[in-house]
Amino acid sequence: MKLRKLFCILLITALCAAVLASCGGGGNESSQAAASSASVEESAPQYSYGPVDYGEFPYADKKLDPSEPVKILCVETARHIYGEQQFSYNAEKEGNAINGAVQERNNKLEESYGIVFEVFPVNSPAEQIANFIETGTYEYDVICDSVDRLEVGTVYGYYLPMDDYVDISKPWWDSEAIDMLAISDSHFLLAGAAILTDDDNTYLTLFNKDMYNSNSDVAAYGNIYDIVREGKFTIDMYAEMCKYVSHPDSSGEWGFNATYGNLSHAYGATVMVNGCGVATVTKDEDDQLRLNVAARHSVDVFDKVYALMSDQQRTQRAELIIGKSPNTSSKYGFAELEEMFVSGRGLFYNTTSSSVSILKSVSMDFEFGVLPIPKYEPSQENYCNTVNRYQSSALAVPSNVGSARAKEVAFALEALGFHNSEVIRAYYRQTLQLQAVTSDDDADMLDIIYNHRFYDLGAIFGWGAGSNSLINIYGSVIADSAANTLISRWESAESAVLSAMDETLEAYEKNAY
Repeated sequence: MKLRKLFCILLITALCAAVLASCGGGGNESSQAAASSASVEESAPQYSYGPVDYGEFPYADKKLDPSEPVKILCVETARHIYGEQQFSYNAEKEGNAINGAVQERNNKLEESYGIVFEVFPVNSPAEQIANFIETGTYEYDVICDSVDRLEVGTVYGYYLPMDDYVDISKPWWDSEAIDMLAISDSHFLLAGAAILTDDDNTYLTLFNKDMYNSNSDVAAYGNIYDIVREGKFTIDMYAEMCKYVSHPDSSGEWGFNATYGNLSHAYGATVMVNGCGVATVTKDEDDQLRLNVAARHSVDVFDKVYALMSDQQRTQRAELIIGKSPNTSSKYGFAELEEMFVSGRGLFYNTTSSSVSILKSVSMDFEFGVLPIPKYEPSQENYCNTVNRYQSSALAVPSNVGSARAKEVAFALEALGFHNSEVIRAYYRQTLQLQAVTSDDDADMLDIIYNHRFYDLGAIFGWGAGSNSLINIYGSVIADSAANTLISRWESAESAVLSAMDETLEAYEKNAY
């Protein structure tokens, strides 16, 4: 692809910031802003996607006092573009489709139910709530922060168990995700249609449509979207496709200028394992946590992931190309990896939804699309798309919110989830305005991805130490391309992991409700 060097440097710098982030109260709303956002939405592709019709709101007869706003502590825009925007209208973003949808939703909530949100964005909501709880100070009704930071609060009793306040079986809640985020049978964290910052930090697969269609061996598999819809997009198929398209550069070298089927990174190994429905920690029928790394099926899954991710003639990993680009250099190689995809040297690229929002505006020589993370085998019930623990958010209610107020807050969250469909659709539209996209295929893929998010509790807590911790163990094995050392590495890591997990569980039993 032909891009002027300066533009390329600026682009890759922006992409690097996005990828590093993924690895590592509404005021008076003007009718002018609503009209502006409406015109933007009318000109955008009208995909058929997003939440289904929820029917009648079951709590429509309840009202709150609008003079007592629900106070939400959330991440600031500098940390996540949608951290504050998903809750409150911003007059400075007039014409933005998501902003307009948020405005209309908030107007509906206030007019129908007396629900008003007052939003307080900060860098680290979880840390601030912890300080308030420890000092007995009540300031906020809801907290929205990344799952890794919120999970720590569940251990120390910083949040209310929501089982007596919210019906997680309602379709606007992601009940599977809520269960996966729970240490026991009590649910402290909420996920679902009420927020965008979970969707925007879910891992998925981008693919080069032109490369797919122009390679006869790959194209012979048929329409990739139909393959996904039929449940047949597996890691074996993925690996075969990667082999067909990979080739060295003009000098016969495998490196930054070569073409690969799989563009990924060390943590991509964990993403792939999770995609096969395997977590480092599972819950048994008694809601007891069990280490799962050395279980037979888990090992079988990792064997396939290792074969793909350690093959340096099918997979290019970010950490292997640090500083290899003549245009830019990054600390972790993510900018270089993005540049490879932008330049058309990768069939599949493992990243989060946030990258799509950046890449959609780039002038490329090819069209790209969206797919879920591949399954282990067709019989696997669902595609499993793991989240980025550092950025993907959840909701919680601080434990010093009284019972009566908690019922009011829970009602507001139920209404937020129920009436958030147009905000989600606006997010889809803004995300999916790719080059020449005229069909619903990519929107269908986002439905599959966002309806089947996967939370690995072991990776979220990161029990263990260094490269042997549960968040790093698969990636550290991938780094050894000579041999699959998972079992021996796990044998040396298991004691420290178990000790850290037991320490967490002891604190949970002591402090949680």
